Amino acid sequence: MPCGGWAMPSRLRAQWAGSPTASSAGPISRSPATLPVNSEHAVIEREGLYRALAAHPTQWMDAMPGRTNHLEAGVLVPLVWTPNLCVLMTLRSQNLRDHPGEVCFPGGSREPGDDDLCATALRESLEEIGIDEAQVLGQLSSIPLYTSDFRLVPFAAEVPHRPYRPCSDEVAEVLTVSVAKYLGLHHIDALPFTAHGVTALSPIFNIEGHVVYGATAHVFLELLEIVAREWNWQVPPLQEGRYHWDEILPNHPPPS
Repeated sequence: MPCGGWAMPSRLRAQWAGSPTASSAGPISRSPATLPVNSEHAVIEREGLYRALAAHPTQWMDAMPGRTNHLEAGVLVPLVWTPNLCVLMTLRSQNLRDHPGEVCFPGGSREPGDDDLCATALRESLEEIGIDEAQVLGQLSSIPLYTSDFRLVPFAAEVPHRPYRPCSDEVAEVLTVSVAKYLGLHHIDALPFTAHGVTALSPIFNIEGHVVYGATAHVFLELLEIVAREWNWQVPPLQEGRYHWDEILPNHPPPS
């Protein structure tokens, strides 16, 4: 399942290179009193969020420079209530040939028996982490990768909160990621890159000690934006300063 790579931003709200940068320190959380709907201790009204996901306008981003991005991967963005809103991600096994040890959403390439890419995402989620029931809520924007010809086609779905069954050959761990935690950051780390003549910032998240970047980070950012609108809140700004290209993609320099 492709998960890294540098993706074209899913919206042009990204800041231009040369804008003020953050300090080298990591993001600081806002105090709980300033978080939307009392943050971690609130349950977002589900129906409103689900209507927003169903009505969300998706974008189909152009292929990255030098890529065709014609290979589609259906991925599931599993939403779970704990009772607070969380999203499930997977830590890929170190034994995998492609993207070992990276954090991503469950998913993969379409197989002959799949009716569509949504069916692909559901099948892969069952195979990878044992999700055997899901209520599909809507589709997010298609994100092309810079490091391969794949593009992600994500589908958001509510899944039950219960123990999951990760396939040990593919998944080292299932991560339950709090949405409120990342909406409560002072800023979201980012790095600049240039594609199609546009220089923008691409988000980078530190999730349980794992650096999440590229297409997976863009999908997560888009989800944060949808939730933030329902909370009447703002997504933390993207800011440079903490990471460098040689740390994130030492073998794949970004387009310039």
